[in-house]
Amino acid sequence: MLSDDAKAMRGKILCARQEAGRLFPAITRAKVLAVWTEASYYLDLSDKAVRYLTFMLQESEPEDWSGRWLPIFGRSNTDLSEILGVGTTQLKTLARELIEAGLILPHGEGRRYVRRDYRDGGRITHAVGFDLSPLAIRVEELSQVAKERKALERSVKRLRREARHEASECMALCVDPAQAQQIRDLAQVAKSARDPAAIQAALSRLQAIRIDLDDELACEYAANNDPERSVSRPSIIPTTPLSLEKTVTIKQSPDRASDIAASYDAPNRAGEKEGEAPSLSVAPSGLLDEAIKDARLTPRELVRLVPVLASYAGIYDAESKPTWASLLDAAERLSARMGVSRDAWASGCMILGRKAAVVAVALMASRTDEHYQYSKGGYFRGIVRAAEGGALNLLPSIYGMRDRCSVVMH
Repeated sequence: MLSDDAKAMRGKILCARQEAGRLFPAITRAKVLAVWTEASYYLDLSDKAVRYLTFMLQESEPEDWSGRWLPIFGRSNTDLSEILGVGTTQLKTLARELIEAGLILPHGEGRRYVRRDYRDGGRITHAVGFDLSPLAIRVEELSQVAKERKALERSVKRLRREARHEASECMALCVDPAQAQQIRDLAQVAKSARDPAAIQAALSRLQAIRIDLDDELACEYAANNDPERSVSRPSIIPTTPLSLEKTVTIKQSPDRASDIAASYDAPNRAGEKEGEAPSLSVAPSGLLDEAIKDARLTPRELVRLVPVLASYAGIYDAESKPTWASLLDAAERLSARMGVSRDAWASGCMILGRKAAVVAVALMASRTDEHYQYSKGGYFRGIVRAAEGGALNLLPSIYGMRDRCSVVMH
């Protein structure tokens, strides 16, 4: 027995026939097949039901869609069971599913068959089976369904792409583990949800978090960007590569800063005169450039130590002589690949200096992913904050990179 929805659809098809004054408008089988193939992905049908109806369409003759007679499919369940590899009982279930969807109609009663008059162009004279004409009547409706669902899929992909971008920006700025987990949860919602409204809600929340993090960073930069070092700010000059964990420790527990400084700063303070404060007249970028010069690090050695930087610079000849200017664009592209945001890269170039920014990206690329407890974007921002506070020394990091990469190359 048909459901109320199936009866309503059947009545709609019969009314359309009466209004048109004919069985159905003439159409080509190729168009019906094309529209059905496109729309079948978006209909609430089982895969076997889709394959069943596709076989019915392929078995029909091109002349059956001229509108002069009904296109009837009359193959028996025994034949279909052998062809499709589906049991006869399941074939009845699939036929009922297609009838409920209003895509086919039962035609006649008894054993299915089709008789044609080939003297009249193959016209079907007698038949019992399934009427395929609802597809021709609903072809425009099915085409519109496909267009709307495609537009919906494009919208979902766009929203997911924006959510991934916002989540990446937030993770680059975030240092709070609880907030980082919230960002990851929102990114997962945007990735798995099918409803555009749910994805939009997650995207809006990520945008709000990113705006708050940007505001916090701007306030922190404005507070720390004084030309004279504050007396209350501890002097921290580490001689080992600065990790994000150490940056967070200093930020969240200023009382521990002196202990960290004491362990990291012993070699630098050994040569200082007693009671003499470190000079702050030189900008961080100038000090870092001097450290690179003291380490005698050249662009040619850098691309040899970090091959991925050479590939981004388009350098494949071992005898080539790159310049710092040529490596700057490559470092920018590599930093974006590692998750460093554009504003973080711009801040790095301004505070570190362009040459030191290239070296910082190369140092990050020379380490494995297991070295980073959080995101690489956050690690880069930690380097920039350390340089801004005068707490970054590149010499030990450069020597460490030489040791690591030399072992790998040998």
